[in-house]
Amino acid sequence: MFGKGKQPPAQPDPTPESTPTNGELGLAEGPEGDTPMSFWDHIGELRGRLIRCALGVIFGFVLCFAFASELREFLAVPLHQGWADANLPDRPKLNALGMMDVFITDMRVAFAGGIFVAGPIVFWQIWAFVAPGLYSHEKRYAIPFVVASTIMFLLGATFCYTLVLPWTIQWLLSYGQASAGAETAINYQLTINTYIRDSTKILVAFGLVFEFPLLIAFLSAAGVVTHRTLLAIWKYAVVAIFIIGALLTPPEPVSQFMMAGPMIILFFASVGIAYLITKSKGDPTARFEQDHEDDERDEDDEQAHRHHGHDHHDHHDQPR
Repeated sequence: MFGKGKQPPAQPDPTPESTPTNGELGLAEGPEGDTPMSFWDHIGELRGRLIRCALGVIFGFVLCFAFASELREFLAVPLHQGWADANLPDRPKLNALGMMDVFITDMRVAFAGGIFVAGPIVFWQIWAFVAPGLYSHEKRYAIPFVVASTIMFLLGATFCYTLVLPWTIQWLLSYGQASAGAETAINYQLTINTYIRDSTKILVAFGLVFEFPLLIAFLSAAGVVTHRTLLAIWKYAVVAIFIIGALLTPPEPVSQFMMAGPMIILFFASVGIAYLITKSKGDPTARFEQDHEDDERDEDDEQAHRHHGHDHHDHHDQPR
Protein backbone atom coordinates (compact mmCIF):
# COMPACT_ATOMS: atom_id res chain seq x y z
CA MET A 1 0.00 0.00 0.00
CA PHE A 2 2.83 2.36 0.85
CA GLY A 3 5.70 2.84 -1.59
CA LYS A 4 9.12 1.40 -1.07
CA GLY A 5 11.05 3.27 1.51
CA LYS A 6 7.97 5.05 2.70
CA GLN A 7 6.73 4.64 6.21
CA PRO A 8 3.16 5.19 7.36
CA PRO A 9 2.62 8.51 9.03
CA ALA A 10 3.25 8.39 12.72
CA GLN A 11 0.14 8.54 14.80
CA PRO A 12 0.19 10.83 17.83
CA ASP A 13 0.25 9.00 21.10
CA PRO A 14 -3.12 9.26 22.78
CA THR A 15 -2.59 11.24 25.93
CA PRO A 16 -5.26 11.79 28.50
CA GLU A 17 -6.60 15.29 28.82
CA SER A 18 -4.93 17.17 31.59
CA THR A 19 -7.02 18.05 34.60
CA PRO A 20 -7.56 21.80 34.87
CA THR A 21 -5.71 23.36 37.71
CA ASN A 22 -6.38 26.44 39.77
CA GLY A 23 -7.08 29.44 37.61
CA GLU A 24 -7.68 27.44 34.38
CA LEU A 25 -10.92 27.32 32.41
CA GLY A 26 -12.24 30.29 34.33
CA LEU A 27 -12.03 28.48 37.65
CA ALA A 28 -11.03 30.51 40.68
CA GLU A 29 -7.67 30.01 42.26
CA GLY A 30 -7.55 28.34 45.65
CA PRO A 31 -5.11 26.86 48.15
CA GLU A 32 -2.47 24.41 47.05
CA GLY A 33 -3.93 21.00 46.28
CA ASP A 34 -7.42 22.48 45.92
CA THR A 35 -9.53 20.74 43.26
CA PRO A 36 -11.29 23.31 41.08
CA MET A 37 -15.08 23.04 41.11
CA SER A 38 -17.66 24.64 38.89
CA PHE A 39 -20.80 26.38 40.14
CA TRP A 40 -22.91 23.24 39.70
CA ASP A 41 -20.28 21.16 41.49
CA HIS A 42 -20.64 23.48 44.48
CA ILE A 43 -24.42 23.18 44.30
CA GLY A 44 -24.15 19.39 44.29
CA GLU A 45 -21.76 19.48 47.23
CA LEU A 46 -24.09 21.80 49.15
CA ARG A 47 -27.05 19.51 48.45
CA GLY A 48 -25.17 16.53 49.83
CA ARG A 49 -24.23 18.42 52.98
CA LEU A 50 -27.81 19.60 53.51
CA ILE A 51 -29.10 16.04 53.12
CA ARG A 52 -26.67 14.84 55.79
CA CYS A 53 -27.80 17.66 58.10
CA ALA A 54 -31.44 16.72 57.52
CA LEU A 55 -30.71 13.07 58.28
CA GLY A 56 -29.02 14.11 61.52
CA VAL A 57 -32.05 16.19 62.54
CA ILE A 58 -34.38 13.30 61.65
CA PHE A 59 -32.32 10.95 63.81
CA GLY A 60 -32.48 13.44 66.68
CA PHE A 61 -36.22 13.88 66.13
CA VAL A 62 -36.88 10.15 66.41
CA LEU A 63 -34.70 9.90 69.51
CA CYS A 64 -36.32 12.88 71.23
CA PHE A 65 -39.87 11.86 70.32
CA ALA A 66 -39.39 8.77 72.47
CA PHE A 67 -38.84 11.13 75.43
CA ALA A 68 -41.34 13.81 74.40
CA SER A 69 -43.23 13.76 77.72
CA GLU A 70 -40.02 14.22 79.74
CA LEU A 71 -38.85 17.00 77.44
CA ARG A 72 -42.24 18.70 77.73
CA GLU A 73 -41.92 18.69 81.51
CA PHE A 74 -38.38 19.99 81.17
CA LEU A 75 -39.58 22.93 79.08
CA ALA A 76 -42.30 23.68 81.64
CA VAL A 77 -39.77 24.26 84.46
CA PRO A 78 -39.26 27.98 83.61
CA LEU A 79 -43.05 28.40 83.63
CA HIS A 80 -43.30 26.92 87.12
CA GLN A 81 -40.41 29.11 88.29
CA GLY A 82 -41.90 32.29 86.84
CA TRP A 83 -45.32 31.39 88.23
CA ALA A 84 -43.90 30.96 91.74
CA ASP A 85 -41.80 34.17 91.51
CA ALA A 86 -44.95 36.09 90.54
CA ASN A 87 -46.57 34.83 93.78
CA LEU A 88 -49.50 33.21 92.01
CA PRO A 89 -51.46 30.49 93.82
CA ASP A 90 -51.50 26.79 93.01
CA ARG A 91 -49.51 25.79 89.94
CA PRO A 92 -49.76 26.66 86.26
CA LYS A 93 -51.93 24.56 83.97
CA LEU A 94 -51.42 24.17 80.24
CA ASN A 95 -54.69 23.66 78.39
CA ALA A 96 -55.14 21.67 75.19
CA LEU A 97 -57.80 23.23 72.96
CA GLY A 98 -58.05 20.24 70.65
CA MET A 99 -57.42 16.52 70.54
CA MET A 100 -54.38 16.98 68.28
CA ASP A 101 -52.73 19.68 70.40
CA VAL A 102 -50.67 17.37 72.59
CA PHE A 103 -49.47 15.28 69.64
CA ILE A 104 -48.50 18.38 67.62
CA THR A 105 -46.76 19.81 70.69
CA ASP A 106 -44.75 16.64 71.18
CA MET A 107 -43.69 16.76 67.53
CA ARG A 108 -42.54 20.35 67.98
CA VAL A 109 -40.64 19.39 71.14
CA ALA A 110 -38.99 16.45 69.35
CA PHE A 111 -38.03 18.63 66.37
CA ALA A 112 -36.42 21.26 68.61
CA GLY A 113 -34.62 18.53 70.54
CA GLY A 114 -33.50 16.99 67.25
CA ILE A 115 -31.83 20.26 66.28
CA PHE A 116 -29.78 20.21 69.49
CA VAL A 117 -28.92 16.52 69.13
CA ALA A 118 -27.83 17.02 65.52
CA GLY A 119 -25.85 20.17 66.34
CA PRO A 120 -22.39 18.54 66.10
CA ILE A 121 -23.38 16.85 62.82
CA VAL A 122 -24.63 20.12 61.35
CA PHE A 123 -21.53 22.04 62.38
CA TRP A 124 -19.27 19.30 60.99
CA GLN A 125 -21.09 19.44 57.65
CA ILE A 126 -20.69 23.22 57.56
CA TRP A 127 -16.96 22.83 58.13
CA ALA A 128 -16.70 20.04 55.55
CA PHE A 129 -18.36 22.29 52.98
CA VAL A 130 -15.90 25.18 53.41
CA ALA A 131 -12.82 23.08 54.21
CA PRO A 132 -11.79 22.42 50.56
CA GLY A 133 -11.20 26.15 50.14
CA LEU A 134 -8.94 26.40 53.18
CA TYR A 135 -5.18 26.06 53.40
CA SER A 136 -3.65 23.00 55.03
CA HIS A 137 -2.67 24.87 58.19
CA GLU A 138 -6.29 26.11 58.53
CA LYS A 139 -7.91 22.69 58.15
CA ARG A 140 -6.52 21.51 61.47
CA TYR A 141 -9.11 23.67 63.25
CA ALA A 142 -11.94 21.32 62.27
CA ILE A 143 -12.39 19.67 65.67
CA PRO A 144 -12.03 22.95 67.65
CA PHE A 145 -14.60 24.57 65.34
CA VAL A 146 -17.17 21.80 65.84
CA VAL A 147 -16.61 21.65 69.60
CA ALA A 148 -16.71 25.44 70.06
CA SER A 149 -19.83 25.77 67.87
CA THR A 150 -21.64 23.09 69.84
CA ILE A 151 -20.66 24.62 73.18
CA MET A 152 -21.74 28.12 72.14
CA PHE A 153 -25.06 26.81 70.82
CA LEU A 154 -25.77 25.01 74.09
CA LEU A 155 -24.55 28.01 76.09
CA GLY A 156 -27.01 30.30 74.35
CA ALA A 157 -29.89 27.90 74.95
CA THR A 158 -28.87 27.47 78.60
CA PHE A 159 -28.77 31.24 79.12
CA CYS A 160 -32.28 31.46 77.70
CA TYR A 161 -33.59 28.53 79.74
CA THR A 162 -32.20 29.64 83.12
CA LEU A 163 -32.58 33.44 82.86
CA VAL A 164 -34.58 34.74 79.93
CA LEU A 165 -37.62 32.45 80.09
CA PRO A 166 -38.20 32.64 83.88
CA TRP A 167 -37.72 36.44 84.01
CA THR A 168 -39.95 37.00 80.99
CA ILE A 169 -42.72 34.79 82.37
CA GLN A 170 -42.49 36.41 85.80
CA TRP A 171 -42.67 39.93 84.33
CA LEU A 172 -45.69 39.13 82.16
CA LEU A 173 -47.57 37.42 85.00
CA SER A 174 -46.69 40.17 87.51
CA TYR A 175 -47.79 42.87 85.08
CA GLY A 176 -51.15 41.19 84.64
CA GLN A 177 -51.69 40.93 88.39
CA ALA A 178 -50.60 44.53 89.01
CA SER A 179 -52.98 45.86 86.36
CA ALA A 180 -55.98 43.90 87.65
CA GLY A 181 -58.81 45.90 89.16
CA ALA A 182 -59.98 45.68 92.75
CA GLU A 183 -63.13 43.76 91.81
CA THR A 184 -61.86 41.92 88.74
CA ALA A 185 -59.42 39.05 88.97
CA ILE A 186 -57.30 37.87 86.07
CA ASN A 187 -57.34 34.14 85.45
CA TYR A 188 -54.68 32.83 83.08
CA GLN A 189 -55.70 30.17 80.57
CA LEU A 190 -52.37 29.10 79.11
CA THR A 191 -52.37 26.75 76.12
CA ILE A 192 -49.75 24.04 75.74
CA ASN A 193 -49.38 24.68 72.03
CA THR A 194 -48.60 28.40 72.41
CA TYR A 195 -46.21 27.98 75.34
CA ILE A 196 -44.17 25.18 73.77
CA ARG A 197 -44.08 26.98 70.41
CA ASP A 198 -42.73 30.20 71.92
CA SER A 199 -40.27 28.52 74.30
CA THR A 200 -38.70 26.23 71.68
CA LYS A 201 -38.47 29.10 69.19
CA ILE A 202 -36.63 31.37 71.61
CA LEU A 203 -34.32 28.56 72.82
CA VAL A 204 -33.12 27.81 69.28
CA ALA A 205 -32.85 31.54 68.53
CA PHE A 206 -30.56 32.16 71.50
CA GLY A 207 -28.43 29.19 70.50
CA LEU A 208 -27.95 30.65 67.03
CA VAL A 209 -27.25 34.13 68.38
CA PHE A 210 -24.38 32.84 70.51
CA GLU A 211 -22.68 31.58 67.33
CA PHE A 212 -21.98 35.17 66.27
CA PRO A 213 -18.45 35.42 67.76
CA LEU A 214 -17.42 32.25 65.96
CA LEU A 215 -18.76 33.64 62.68
CA ILE A 216 -16.76 36.84 63.16
CA ALA A 217 -13.66 34.83 64.06
CA PHE A 218 -13.99 32.82 60.85
CA LEU A 219 -14.52 35.94 58.71
CA SER A 220 -11.57 37.64 60.39
CA ALA A 221 -9.32 34.65 59.78
CA ALA A 222 -10.43 34.69 56.13
CA GLY A 223 -9.60 38.38 55.86
CA VAL A 224 -13.19 39.41 55.09
CA VAL A 225 -13.62 41.72 58.09
CA THR A 226 -11.36 43.38 60.64
CA HIS A 227 -12.00 45.11 63.94
CA ARG A 228 -11.96 48.44 62.09
CA THR A 229 -14.78 47.21 59.87
CA LEU A 230 -16.91 46.23 62.85
CA LEU A 231 -16.25 49.48 64.72
CA ALA A 232 -17.20 51.49 61.64
CA ILE A 233 -20.68 49.90 61.50
CA TRP A 234 -21.43 49.48 65.20
CA LYS A 235 -24.36 51.93 65.15
CA TYR A 236 -26.04 50.09 62.29
CA ALA A 237 -25.26 46.78 64.00
CA VAL A 238 -27.07 47.83 67.18
CA VAL A 239 -30.17 48.80 65.19
CA ALA A 240 -30.04 45.50 63.31
CA ILE A 241 -29.65 43.61 66.61
CA PHE A 242 -32.87 45.10 68.02
CA ILE A 243 -34.69 44.27 64.78
CA ILE A 244 -33.43 40.67 64.96
CA GLY A 245 -34.46 40.50 68.63
CA ALA A 246 -37.97 41.63 67.71
CA LEU A 247 -38.24 39.01 64.95
CA LEU A 248 -36.91 36.05 66.94
CA THR A 249 -38.76 36.59 70.20
CA PRO A 250 -42.44 36.75 71.21
CA PRO A 251 -44.12 40.15 70.76
CA GLU A 252 -43.25 41.57 74.18
CA PRO A 253 -40.37 43.85 75.24
CA VAL A 254 -38.66 41.81 77.97
CA SER A 255 -37.44 38.91 75.86
CA GLN A 256 -36.56 41.31 73.03
CA PHE A 257 -34.29 43.37 75.28
CA MET A 258 -32.87 40.25 76.91
CA MET A 259 -31.88 38.97 73.48
CA ALA A 260 -30.60 42.32 72.24
CA GLY A 261 -28.45 42.87 75.35
CA PRO A 262 -26.32 39.73 74.99
CA MET A 263 -26.12 40.24 71.23
CA ILE A 264 -24.64 43.72 71.72
CA ILE A 265 -22.14 42.32 74.24
CA LEU A 266 -21.26 39.52 71.82
CA PHE A 267 -20.83 42.04 69.01
CA PHE A 268 -18.24 44.06 70.89
CA ALA A 269 -16.61 40.85 72.12
CA SER A 270 -16.35 39.91 68.45
CA VAL A 271 -14.56 43.21 67.83
CA GLY A 272 -11.91 42.13 70.32
CA ILE A 273 -11.68 38.69 68.71
CA ALA A 274 -11.26 40.27 65.28
CA TYR A 275 -8.56 42.57 66.67
CA LEU A 276 -6.57 39.67 68.09
CA ILE A 277 -6.87 37.64 64.88
CA THR A 278 -5.97 40.60 62.68
CA LYS A 279 -3.02 41.46 64.90
CA SER A 280 -1.73 37.90 64.83
CA LYS A 281 -1.95 37.82 61.03
CA GLY A 282 -0.66 41.33 60.51
CA ASP A 283 -3.15 44.08 59.82
CA PRO A 284 -3.50 44.47 56.04
CA THR A 285 -4.89 47.98 56.45
CA ALA A 286 -1.91 49.01 58.53
CA ARG A 287 0.45 47.49 55.96
CA PHE A 288 -1.32 49.35 53.16
CA GLU A 289 -1.08 52.65 55.03
CA GLN A 290 2.59 52.04 55.80
CA ASP A 291 3.31 51.20 52.15
CA HIS A 292 1.45 54.32 51.05
CA GLU A 293 3.47 56.47 53.45
CA ASP A 294 6.71 54.87 52.20
CA ASP A 295 5.73 55.56 48.58
CA GLU A 296 4.97 59.19 49.36
CA ARG A 297 8.28 59.54 51.21
CA ASP A 298 10.21 58.04 48.28
CA GLU A 299 8.40 60.34 45.86
CA ASP A 300 9.24 63.40 47.98
CA ASP A 301 12.89 62.34 48.18
CA GLU A 302 13.02 61.84 44.42
CA GLN A 303 11.49 65.25 43.76
CA ALA A 304 13.89 66.89 46.21
CA HIS A 305 16.84 65.17 44.59
CA ARG A 306 15.66 66.21 41.14
CA HIS A 307 15.16 69.81 42.27
CA HIS A 308 18.60 69.88 43.85
CA GLY A 309 20.18 68.56 40.65
CA HIS A 310 18.38 71.20 38.60
CA ASP A 311 19.62 74.00 40.88
CA HIS A 312 23.16 72.65 40.69
CA HIS A 313 22.98 72.61 36.86
CA ASP A 314 21.70 76.21 36.75
CA HIS A 315 24.55 77.33 39.03
CA HIS A 316 27.17 76.00 36.60
CA ASP A 317 25.44 77.55 33.57
CA GLN A 318 25.56 81.10 34.98
CA PRO A 319 28.11 83.38 33.10
CA ARG A 320 31.20 84.29 35.04
